[in-house]
Amino acid sequence: MTYISAIGTYLPRLRLSRSAIASAVGWLGGGSGGKGTRSLAFWDEDSITMGVEAARQCLAQGGADQTALRQLVFATTTPVFREPQNASFVHAALRLQADCLTQDAGGTARSGLLALHQALEQASPALVVAADMPVTLAASAAEARSGDGAAAVLVGAGQPLLSYLGGVSMAAPLVDRYQASGHEAGVEWEERWLREEGFMTLMPQAIAAALQRANLSPDAIDCLVMPCPIAGCAPAVLKAAGLAKARLAPTLAQETGDTGSGHALLMLAHALGGMKAGETILLAQLGQGATVLVVQAQEGIADFKTGLAAQLSHGLVEDNYLKLVMFRGQLAWDRGLRGRTAVNEALSTSYRYHEALLGFVGGRCRETGRVQFPPSRLSASGTGFHLDTLDPYPLADAGGKVATFTADRLAFSRHPPNCYGLVDFNGGGRLMMDFTDPDAAGLSGGDDVRFVFRIKDMDERTGYRRYFWKAVSAHPAPPTTSD
Repeated sequence: MTYISAIGTYLPRLRLSRSAIASAVGWLGGGSGGKGTRSLAFWDEDSITMGVEAARQCLAQGGADQTALRQLVFATTTPVFREPQNASFVHAALRLQADCLTQDAGGTARSGLLALHQALEQASPALVVAADMPVTLAASAAEARSGDGAAAVLVGAGQPLLSYLGGVSMAAPLVDRYQASGHEAGVEWEERWLREEGFMTLMPQAIAAALQRANLSPDAIDCLVMPCPIAGCAPAVLKAAGLAKARLAPTLAQETGDTGSGHALLMLAHALGGMKAGETILLAQLGQGATVLVVQAQEGIADFKTGLAAQLSHGLVEDNYLKLVMFRGQLAWDRGLRGRTAVNEALSTSYRYHEALLGFVGGRCRETGRVQFPPSRLSASGTGFHLDTLDPYPLADAGGKVATFTADRLAFSRHPPNCYGLVDFNGGGRLMMDFTDPDAAGLSGGDDVRFVFRIKDMDERTGYRRYFWKAVSAHPAPPTTSD
């Protein structure tokens, strides 16, 4: 039996209100606006960093053995790099085994579900990570409807959470959205086409085929998880497919928007919060065809927690529309003299020290127990130095406390002020670090922090970017609401 043993999710802290989008560009007469919010990645987040955070949440569940993983698939329609492989950065940040096969997947919003389908049909343990931050045209309906986020699924390692009963992936040249090479934003076709040919014709066919593979009748399904951007269409699919007893999982449209390749998995994680052992779920998504997977909840479902509820409730409502276009690089702005420094690519250095820079691995001295970062051959102590006594010591999950804090409004920052200071690691060690997230300026000495994988800096001329770990508050701001 193949099965899913864990699901992790990640949502950025910012929630851009749709009323703010309407106020900024609604006068153009486009499709922007509506109620609720859409998730918005911070300036130092991208599909890779969001994927890493979702994967960390996933691997922290169920005591899964990371050394057993034999495959990592990173699915996205918004890859950071065309070359090199995006999955290799996720692999390095997670400190997975060197013999783990890494693969990028994309080209369709259902790439995450396609990768999951492939993993469930195989025997070896795999990690599927799906993340997107869609680039849309200003004042388009997609701008307000979309959102940024990620999800990760662990297959075949640890205790079963959802058993796999069968599934199908059907290919079809049905194009409702496309993005040609050299164009920065996608273009959408009319909604009626997607509804009639996609959801009302192709999806019921795929659901019937998946039920046949699973040897189940439509009455056996308890829940349908299906991203659907068209109002009122999902209940019609439920009826057309004959799923008389099934309930629809919430789409999260009012809270996050549609997060692309990871959205079906985000919806699944949210739906599992009220699931009971033995209930059967159809997980479905359109995108140049359709993928439908049938899974059944196991006993471990009662203790299932992804952290998604906290991520949803601790969002910070943002009313400044310009942050969306500036964070996406869609608006030119004067960075000032301090913002004109070129980013050193240093590809050879980043490879030689990738365990420290991407995996955040320091060293712990066997003689003194002292922790230091970066690691080196020399270990310092109060009585002198020790040679070659440092053992690898991962710091990404250690957490720490703010020792000193500076909010610098003179240094260049894409979201002033530039916040940094000394952090004391739990378990020993100290490092000067950047603080990030929209509320970073609220930190002060003694606050608890945790560490996140983020963009360190980027060069807009070449598209090159460097990654490192930053500190964020371990106790985020209280919940906020929006209309």
